[in-house]
Amino acid sequence: MPTELVLLSDVAPTAHAIGVAAAQDHPLGSLIDYHDGLIRQVVDGDGRALLSVYPSRPVLDPTQAAQCVADPPSSFALWTDLAIPYGDPTDGRALAEAIAAAVGGVVTDRI
Repeated sequence: MPTELVLLSDVAPTAHAIGVAAAQDHPLGSLIDYHDGLIRQVVDGDGRALLSVYPSRPVLDPTQAAQCVADPPSSFALWTDLAIPYGDPTDGRALAEAIAAAVGGVVTDRI
């Protein structure tokens, strides 16, 4: 089963931010766009999928959104779904955290 995470932030992760974050630990990896960039997937140098990033959406009710995740930050304007494909989530989680740091956000688990 994939691991579902959420990036809560005020800034959406761009392809550039995702690529820079991915290159830190996976310099031979690639960023693949699907559906004209609506879905982005990072793969390592061996072609193993590490993380999928879905479009950011505005959070209309932060109180309700906060109830859907573990340890939400005190404020956030955007919700970005992230998914780590099957297998060991270690590299995908580290990449998600690097992307969050790049946009000043927080990665948390869905509950």
